Amino acid sequence: MLCPNCGTRNNYYHRYCYYCGYKLVKDREEVTPYEKEHSKKPEIDQPTSHEEMVDQLQIDEKTADQPLTDEEKTSDQDLDLDYLFKTDRDNIWNDEALDWFFEEPEYMQQFPLRRHRKDKGSTLAKRTAKICTAIMVLAVFLFISYIMVDQIWRSKDKTAGYGTNVIASTSVEATTIDGKPAHKIIVNASNGESVEVLGKVYPVIDGKAEIVYEDAFLYSYFSQGQKEDEIVIELDITIHGEDLPDTKEKVTFTLTQPLAPLTLIHPESDETMVEGKKYRIILEVEPGSQVLINGNNYSDLVDEEGRLEKEVEVPDEPENVYEIRVSTPGYADHIRYIVLKREVMEVPLTIDQPIPVQTSDSWAKITGTTHPQAVLEASLETRSQPTIDPETGNFTLYVKANVSGYTPCTITARVEGQGESKLNLVIERLSSESEYTRRAWALDYDELKSNPELHNGRIFVFEGIVKDIIALGDKSAFTVDVSSDSSSEQLVYVEHWNGLSVRSGNKVRIFGNRWGNHEGIPRILAKYVYRR
Repeated sequence: MLCPNCGTRNNYYHRYCYYCGYKLVKDREEVTPYEKEHSKKPEIDQPTSHEEMVDQLQIDEKTADQPLTDEEKTSDQDLDLDYLFKTDRDNIWNDEALDWFFEEPEYMQQFPLRRHRKDKGSTLAKRTAKICTAIMVLAVFLFISYIMVDQIWRSKDKTAGYGTNVIASTSVEATTIDGKPAHKIIVNASNGESVEVLGKVYPVIDGKAEIVYEDAFLYSYFSQGQKEDEIVIELDITIHGEDLPDTKEKVTFTLTQPLAPLTLIHPESDETMVEGKKYRIILEVEPGSQVLINGNNYSDLVDEEGRLEKEVEVPDEPENVYEIRVSTPGYADHIRYIVLKREVMEVPLTIDQPIPVQTSDSWAKITGTTHPQAVLEASLETRSQPTIDPETGNFTLYVKANVSGYTPCTITARVEGQGESKLNLVIERLSSESEYTRRAWALDYDELKSNPELHNGRIFVFEGIVKDIIALGDKSAFTVDVSSDSSSEQLVYVEHWNGLSVRSGNKVRIFGNRWGNHEGIPRILAKYVYRR
């Protein structure tokens, strides 16, 4: 039921408006005759025009200050319950018109109520405060819940970790191996089976694995050839367990004892290509040091200056590794590895004669082995087609050398569908030293450098200073500066096969055959080299 005064919706049994206390229209039939007579408000004619509205406002202003009559007061007070409590109490008890007020009401009958309007601003502020408080309480609750759940899961991980992961710990101890300094890495893994370090796997015995490395090995592995007195060692360790995920550990420690002095002169790098069957290794160490090459002791070859030269055999393998170990009192052992590589041939091709292949006349006989189905070719003139055994691949070949001294030759073996292989060699046409040196021409550097094909095979003589050592062994290769002016270099590339031992700075006199250029400088195949 809608209140005609304020428009509030009330229930059907309400006799007074729940919001403003106004008597509802539906209950007017139940009021007393006294209320019927006095409750009606006089009808007021509403002004219909602007002039009438102005007149009415002037009348209201004049009568606003005049006191009300008794009839006006009585008519207004009849509908105002507050009047009952403001008037004289004697008048209230003697007023017969209020007997209805003291009658016992029905239980379903509603008394008129007076509800005061609340401040909308204060209500909005209170609602906002309540919402903020609720959000804060909820956030605190969620945070506490997260902490509790996280602690529960962590405690579960700790208790269940033994069965789900490999439990491991590591430590490092200094020790010795045969009197040489070393370090022991201890890995405790109660539920582990094996430990992997530097590509090797070690078993776990009684919940522990022990790995011992010589300091010399650690220096050589981690220093990478650098001359450093302190090396930081970082070992990545993987612990394996049965049906368990691997566990990773890292061990870090520092080696402070300096390495024994070692300088590798030849080869200049740790890896190099070789052609012959022998190769010369040259080292410089502290005088009195012990030097081992692949476990063989060559300390007696160390001279007073600490220089060691040793020719080693190079097998016909793609890679040949040589371990050099130097021990010097007061230093950690220095270990270094060099790799001598040979060219891998697609088609097998070897010769039986040592290089250079010697001949007393112009035709040199060459024998060797190749693929039985190979086709052989030579860069020099051949006397006839090479003969090849169809079962063993043994062949015989004759090539022509027109000049005294050295003549280069290249033999090519080709098999259809398998590729080809080349073998570079030198033919030596024998002659006496006097005969050979008597034919030598003086070297015109600029002329030879600018014309690579000029005077090929001609014997030349020149003097100079050894600049760079490129290879030492069956064949030695080095450069010689023939310039008379130290401010500008004139380099000649020299190859020699008689086991010559030279050093940078040596002054030499050379007789040899000129054959083209090597990397832009004249190439001489030297038959005689004299140190000056």
